[in-house]
Amino acid sequence: MKRSWVDVEKFLEEPGERDIAVKDVFKPKEFEKLKAKMAEVGWPDITDYWKKELKNRKIISEFMKDPLLGSKRLISMPDRVTNTINVVDSDEPVCRPTVINMYSEDLSNLDTWFDKWITFMFEDSVRIPISETEFEETVPYKMLQPISKAKYPDITEDEAARSLPIQTLCGAIFDAILVHMMNTIVEPPVWQGLKKKMVENLNKQKGTPTQWRF
Repeated sequence: MKRSWVDVEKFLEEPGERDIAVKDVFKPKEFEKLKAKMAEVGWPDITDYWKKELKNRKIISEFMKDPLLGSKRLISMPDRVTNTINVVDSDEPVCRPTVINMYSEDLSNLDTWFDKWITFMFEDSVRIPISETEFEETVPYKMLQPISKAKYPDITEDEAARSLPIQTLCGAIFDAILVHMMNTIVEPPVWQGLKKKMVENLNKQKGTPTQWRF
C-alpha cells in the first residue's frame, strides 16, 4: 500500500498526460442527470457555469489545485457537511460515496460511483440528532448551506447567489476525480479491499465520528 500512496502523490504532483479535462471524468451525461435532480429541488440552472468555468479545466492543475476554489469553499463546504453523517438509528455513520471517508461499497468505476452518489445526495433520507432526545429526518442535499460573500469574499456575487447548486456540482466533480484517480493508479479490488479492512476495524472499535474520516 505504501507504493500506492507514492503513486497517488505522483498523480497529484506530476500528472502529465493524466491531467485530462473535467468533462472526461465527470462527463456531460452525469452533469445532465445532476442538473435534472437540482431542478427537481428548485435550484437555479448552472449550465452556463459548468460550460464556462468547470468542464474544460484540467482535473489536477486547474481544479484540484485551484486556490480560488478553496478560498470560495466550493469544494470544502459540501464535503464538510456530507462527508460523514451521524444518525440516530445506527452506531455507524452514513458516508457519502467517496474515497476520503469510510464508505465501504463498490467504487470500481465512475458509473457505479455516480449512481450511488446521486442517490445518496438527493434520495436517501437520514435521521440526524438535533438534541439528546430529538431528531430531524432529512436528505443530504438539504443539509448544504449557502456560501456568503460577506464571509468568503473571494466568491463572486453570482456564485454566492447560486452557491447551493454550484457547490454540489464542484463536490461531485471532486469525488469523481478521486474515484478516477484511485482506479487509475491501483486495481479497484486492491485499494477497495484495503479500505474495507479499515472500515471493519473501525466498526469493531465503535469509533467516535472523528475516527471515521481519512
